Amino acid sequence: MKLPKPFFRLPVRFDAERLRAELEALPASAWSRHPQEYEGNTAARLISVGGAQTDLFVGAMAPTPALLASPYLQQVLASFSTVWSRSRLMRIAGGGKVPQHSDAIHHWFFRVRVHIPVITRPEVRFFCGDQDVHMAAGEAWVFDNWRQHRVENPAAEPRVHLVADTAGTSEFWRLVMQGETENFDQPDRRARLIGFDPTARPQLMTERFNDWPLMPAAEVEQLALDLLADLAPVDARPESADAVGTFTNAVIAFCHDWRSLWYLHGDAPEARGRFEELAGITGRKLRKLRPVRVASADTIAQNVIHARIFSMLFGSASGSRPEAIEFGGGNTPPPDIPESSPVDEPTLSSLPTVELPQVELPTVEVPRIDTTVIIPVTPPAPEPRRPPVLERPVIILSAPRAGSTLLFETLAQAAGVYTIGGESHQLIESIAALRPGRGVVNSNRLTRRDATTAIVTELRQRFAGRIADRDQQPPASGARVRLLEKTPKNALRVPFLLEVFPDAQFVFLQRDPRTNLSSMMEAWRGKGWITYRQLPGWPGPWSLLLPPGYERLQGKPLEEVVAWQWRVANETILDDLADLPRDRWATVRYESLLADPRTEIARILEFAGLAMDERLAAYLAKPLPLSKYTQSKPDPGKWKKNEKEIGRVMPQLEEVARRLHG
Repeated sequence: MKLPKPFFRLPVRFDAERLRAELEALPASAWSRHPQEYEGNTAARLISVGGAQTDLFVGAMAPTPALLASPYLQQVLASFSTVWSRSRLMRIAGGGKVPQHSDAIHHWFFRVRVHIPVITRPEVRFFCGDQDVHMAAGEAWVFDNWRQHRVENPAAEPRVHLVADTAGTSEFWRLVMQGETENFDQPDRRARLIGFDPTARPQLMTERFNDWPLMPAAEVEQLALDLLADLAPVDARPESADAVGTFTNAVIAFCHDWRSLWYLHGDAPEARGRFEELAGITGRKLRKLRPVRVASADTIAQNVIHARIFSMLFGSASGSRPEAIEFGGGNTPPPDIPESSPVDEPTLSSLPTVELPQVELPTVEVPRIDTTVIIPVTPPAPEPRRPPVLERPVIILSAPRAGSTLLFETLAQAAGVYTIGGESHQLIESIAALRPGRGVVNSNRLTRRDATTAIVTELRQRFAGRIADRDQQPPASGARVRLLEKTPKNALRVPFLLEVFPDAQFVFLQRDPRTNLSSMMEAWRGKGWITYRQLPGWPGPWSLLLPPGYERLQGKPLEEVVAWQWRVANETILDDLADLPRDRWATVRYESLLADPRTEIARILEFAGLAMDERLAAYLAKPLPLSKYTQSKPDPGKWKKNEKEIGRVMPQLEEVARRLHG
């Protein structure tokens, strides 16, 4: 469901340990693979069609044996005073993820998904739109699953959430609107604890009527007009703009004719053929058009209208398998279909003027539905937690693919070092003014003028609220701590970072340009390091660092693109560090780190004022593990498979290479 904000944290909380105990009591047979078989994703069904082992969306919902055996899970669901649709415990294995997607099918237009974490770790991140959060155990959240979203679990242990779908009563939506939509770094002190009551006998409400033989005309129009208000061309070509008009005209005509047939026949079974004929003609017409983009979700409109409307025009009898289209939508245009009989297409100039209504959250009052809600005695509020004080952060600078992840993961093993668990792309660029392509900045270069007071305050709060030590423990209230930060884009942000962290120290990691360029080329080819999917002046997705002037590289061979990225990154670092006292920064060679990690790490620790304890020494006594972003096992000669291309661009890098070795 579309929401006005990406995330809402509700003002209630639950006993995560009790939930975990009920989860762990479930038999192994209660768990099944994800409907789309995403690696490492499994689920235990709690509410399903008929209480059976199925992932269908449509049909009378009932508790499964797993839910009937879990009294606190029943109480948690009943406490929301709403009617539940499909609900599950959803598990992501350690190192697993849910890939980025938008929920576009019919089910999600009217329903929202409640998340209650049961087992989680601080490094688990939930991304939605331009925000990302960590949902703490026992909290309750809803999110806008129309926006692009994904989940990453880099921890070793599984992440398990109670995940429940509902359209929501008015009481439920009042609770949502009382929730927090920002400042998620600290717990919500208003949250009311709903604990386990051994005497409670909750009465769960589950959907019983969610199917029809024929979609009513009013619902077709609501679904269609919401989509039409969100269309955009896929590119700047005139024919793409024309496709938007033709698509809009065809959908409006379909709505007119569907309503006319509805007035003529209603849902009489003998008239179904007329409706099917109309749906078939319109579907073929839309699929023959050039792709049309849905702006707010960055998906293809032809896919969305199929998932949202056409797949459910005849209810569960439509022939689609709802359990197999968990996410719907997508960026892959529908395939071409064979030519059919010619159809007169209206032109863009004949497009009628239509008021497109906005779909808002439900506000209709409904009678209060009585359920058993456990309201325990609220314990005294704990002392307010004070944020940590970040002193002399250590910031790693390097070109992309220079080995900074290996250095970061090794330094993160030091005592007293705190990190956010990975790179800060989302933490920084979820601030719209700092993300390229939003009309404020046009590259990853950030300077002092970009560091407004509001942005500096926000970033310091974000870092302070997300850090943990090598044991994944947050700092004590008000503690003074050392932050370790690493993101390759920081190569172009030193002046900006000095405004955020005036006492920062920098570690400049350098790598042989030949091996560095080769690794960057492989990253581009592998398409696993895409940083921006759309940029002004660039055809297609962009990978790795975005330097100023990237537009001039359009049409250049890949080796020239990565050579430009490498040169600008290292040159900018050298220039920016030259303005600082020499005791504020240190250099390290990637090749030296691989050859003698203990000596190099000890030198960096001494520079930063950190200590080598027994645990870190034992870590360094073994071969360093491959970093999590390693594409293939390190090999000094691996770059030679790109030797010819690299040889062509090395002359233009000689001056920067001399400065690095000077």
